[in-house]
Amino acid sequence: MKLYLVSNNSLCDNLKYDFNTDLEKLRMIRPLSVQGEEAALKISKMPILKDVDKIYSSFFSSAIATAKYLKDELNLELNLSEELNDCKVGYLGSKSMSMLKGMQDREFTYKLNGGESLVDIGLRLDNFIKKLNVNSCVLFTHKRIILGYLLKYCKFDYNLDENLIVLYHDQIIYEDSDSLYDIYEIELEDNKIVNIGKLS
Repeated sequence: MKLYLVSNNSLCDNLKYDFNTDLEKLRMIRPLSVQGEEAALKISKMPILKDVDKIYSSFFSSAIATAKYLKDELNLELNLSEELNDCKVGYLGSKSMSMLKGMQDREFTYKLNGGESLVDIGLRLDNFIKKLNVNSCVLFTHKRIILGYLLKYCKFDYNLDENLIVLYHDQIIYEDSDSLYDIYEIELEDNKIVNIGKLS
């Protein structure tokens, strides 16, 4: 099976919400930026995705908005799954999102009350993938959940800036850059990974 993991990382900034709105709901409805919409269209035209059998997306607006272009391009249904949703933050209290990310990048089991760790989300995605019964498919998900999955099967280290990096066969396939989008190709045989490659 060939599997493509896609995260569109270009979301709208400078949005103002009612303070009473739940953080998880805010994250779920956050739209793509103009650059994110352009990236979604570009992803849908990639020749490598032309032969996929199925398209899955998380329930997050940004993932659905990205997946819709490929869905229309290939005339396929879009299958939604909560298992592809981004990491649950939990109760932040006095912490910021950047503080939480920094702590989780050092301790992969770290999570807040009501939240998920990188280990949790890696396992969630892994279980979803093991239930798939297709020749090839695309999963439109999120950068953190892809990171959790990669950490389950790859080595990790920290670069000179002390930022987390992930390596597969001694090649860096994940680093915390400001890329517009990320696409990974995973090859599996009998539910075992035989290759992982970063396409963009």
